[in-house]
Amino acid sequence: MHQNAKNTRVDRRAELLKVSREIMAEKGYEATKISEIVARAGVAQGTFYWYFPSKASIVKTLTVEMQSEVQIALTSAFAEPGLLKQKIEKSITDTFNILSAYRDVLALARLVESASEHEFVFSPYHRLISDLLRYEQSQGTINSGIDPTITATLIVGTVYYAAVQCYIYNVPIPIEHYIEETARFVCHALGIG
Repeated sequence: MHQNAKNTRVDRRAELLKVSREIMAEKGYEATKISEIVARAGVAQGTFYWYFPSKASIVKTLTVEMQSEVQIALTSAFAEPGLLKQKIEKSITDTFNILSAYRDVLALARLVESASEHEFVFSPYHRLISDLLRYEQSQGTINSGIDPTITATLIVGTVYYAAVQCYIYNVPIPIEHYIEETARFVCHALGIG
């Protein structure tokens, strides 16, 4: 019974996230009401608050989910054997693909994001990429003169901004071209040919 209760809690939480995401995509963040979420999910309003203290916490949870997928993709891309340029290209392609699946969350996160939440979302990427850059510097594959912390921030910002252009602002340039140019830009900035 204990396992069934745990599964039920996980299922309810997942359903609340799914339904919240659907309604926010349909109506927008501001127009979405918790009463609509619980009605569609078929749970009591108190159940919502058991899992999430606010509507903004739904967005934060979805952002963490997205962030986790990106971190796994980045770690995986750099763990594979191959040239650094190929790893960068793969990591950027994988990141764009994940952000495509979370384009609604990207838009929502921009609406409810404070400075501390911005730091919460991006600091894991900054740390991961700066660690990867330090490792590559120790291997002699990138310029030892670059500052890994600042460069990581610039890389994350570049990829994020490019993805926002594609998935939020729907620029008329093909996404594949944006991915290629973003990878080329990052490689050039790191001195990789």
